[in-house]
Amino acid sequence: MTTEMKALSETEAPPKEGACRVACEDAPDTFIAVPQGALVERLADVWKGRVEDGAGFETLCRLFGLLFRIEGRETLAALRDEYHGFNPDLPTRATVWSEDRDHDYERLKDRLSRLLVQGNFCEIDADRLRLAETDMAEVDAEIRVPHHHYADVSFFARGRCHTTTTRSRFLGLMRRTRQSVRLRHVVVMIRFHDAIAEPRRRLPVPLMGPRTDARVFEGRVVIKLFIDVAEADLNMLYPGARAIMRLRDKLLLGVPALAGGVPVLMNILPALSVLFVVVAAYLGFVAGGSVPQEEMAKALAAVSALAGLGGFLMRQWIKFERQVLKYQMMLTDNLYYRNVCNNAAVFDFLLGTAEDQEFKEALLAYVHILRADQPLTPAGLKDAVEAWLSATFAIRVEFDIDDALDKLARLDLLERAADGTLRVAAPRDAEDRLRAVWTAVGA
Repeated sequence: MTTEMKALSETEAPPKEGACRVACEDAPDTFIAVPQGALVERLADVWKGRVEDGAGFETLCRLFGLLFRIEGRETLAALRDEYHGFNPDLPTRATVWSEDRDHDYERLKDRLSRLLVQGNFCEIDADRLRLAETDMAEVDAEIRVPHHHYADVSFFARGRCHTTTTRSRFLGLMRRTRQSVRLRHVVVMIRFHDAIAEPRRRLPVPLMGPRTDARVFEGRVVIKLFIDVAEADLNMLYPGARAIMRLRDKLLLGVPALAGGVPVLMNILPALSVLFVVVAAYLGFVAGGSVPQEEMAKALAAVSALAGLGGFLMRQWIKFERQVLKYQMMLTDNLYYRNVCNNAAVFDFLLGTAEDQEFKEALLAYVHILRADQPLTPAGLKDAVEAWLSATFAIRVEFDIDDALDKLARLDLLERAADGTLRVAAPRDAEDRLRAVWTAVGA
């Protein structure tokens, strides 16, 4: 890697967690949800109206895109190398286990966090994740998360919007409407413990057969990308999360079963003594070995009652399993349609979206500084870009002014005056500087 390329990739500031979380709290965030082609087309109109040589805009855009693509290529190669030893999709013999795995993981997490910040993601704090475990939006079920499996958990999100959801209650007789927050993209990064001890079960085998264990990746790191997730349903995104019976469902199934089973059991208990006598007589434990006809009839009645009780218990167990399966299918359907990609494939998606966001931020900042009637300060530039995006595309964006100016400075296009105002290189000069950086990268 050349010196200029290192300046582009290694001088990236580490993610500012406090600022990122603040941006994630408000409705507008730093994600620019506008197609790149539409943005370039509208900025081209602004460019032609303010710059004499309108033809240079296409060249400038092409150079911006190429430079960010080369920078992303270096990041992608480094991420794949650092993730190789933690990738659960690779067989054990294909991974390289280093002695200092904690250091390797921190390096992987730091690089991935920087890439996520470039793509305008922000980290979801632990308090919000804990709140999601007690709340629900679309998945009307209790989710059990195996926290003892995880050594480290990180959630990142972007694109917040407020929506209204309606849920039916009491067999559709009532409807409840509530406000919820939806996240456009969510990235989950979880490291599993190197050795996981499962808690001892009360019964080794359930009544309906052995239970399938959740897939556990000891010592590995799972990375998942989801789209359109309700913030209250973040707990369903954990690997190994299961939908379980809520207290309300247990009462709805258990109370009728108890009310119906106790009278049946009370009627069977007096006949059980007769049944034991008949069985003992046939086994030779009773002298005489003969059983009166009346006692035999009572014994047969007791057997029939026991069979009925067994059928009743089986029906109640099937209802229980059906309810659990209903919740698990609800959870599986939500995950199936919202999961985009997993593990190493997430890097390609993130890299593409990071390049897209960096291109938009740099181009917006450059054009608006160039088009301004008077020199702008960083705060004035931020307001101008946000107002233009709102007027042009009817979207609210918290423009990341610091990141945009850092990119222009790394590309040698930005100048800061003594009074704090901003200036950029003229179009022809900017094109020459970008070509010089491109030449140095390719050397």
